[in-house]
Amino acid sequence: MTSTVEEILEYTKSVMWREGIVIEYSSSEPIHLIFKWLVEISEKITDNILVLDVLDILSMLKLNLDIAGKDTSFIHNLDVIKIGGNIKLGKIIGYVDPHQDITVYASKYSKILREYYETHKNIVYFIFGMEKLVHLQERKEAFELYATNYTRYVFGDEERVGIYFINRDIATRALLLQVEEAASRVMEVIHEEGTLKIKIRKSPRLDDYGKEFKIPLEDLRHLKF
Repeated sequence: MTSTVEEILEYTKSVMWREGIVIEYSSSEPIHLIFKWLVEISEKITDNILVLDVLDILSMLKLNLDIAGKDTSFIHNLDVIKIGGNIKLGKIIGYVDPHQDITVYASKYSKILREYYETHKNIVYFIFGMEKLVHLQERKEAFELYATNYTRYVFGDEERVGIYFINRDIATRALLLQVEEAASRVMEVIHEEGTLKIKIRKSPRLDDYGKEFKIPLEDLRHLKF
């Protein structure tokens, strides 16, 4: 049975400030469309939308949206923290070199984020590409632990929501499990037989566990919120 836009919207209304949401996907999923829809929803409740752009992943999302014929002008209005990469999109509020030692990297990133939190309220924070950084670090286990602690710092505040997109094809198992533990909700995006399935694997509401939304891929091009 396929899902309606109304059903999906009704579910998004249950998300509260302070939540941390993990969206797990594979490299072949149309995650660019999901990102655009979630930004459109976020724009209805706040002007403060922040994106963590690791190794130019935001430019990849924009390119895929452009090819799909979607309006990408909204990207220029997003606040962006860049970690590595050279393509500048959105309003860049800080840059971190991912090749630095983990302690230097962590200190600089935390400072950028803390200063943003001090001047902005009701923040929706989209996090992309953290799993890629693990493979750049010599001390992978230390970075996985840092990434988990950082995730807890993003999640849990009354004035923000964190949405963590993580590519399960790239993420280490340790990172994936630790981030899932820290999150209030975990959703899995799967493409099956012409249908995009969104499965709820973790939720504050017990009756949500195992719930699935199924959207025909053909309908994705016309889905609006």
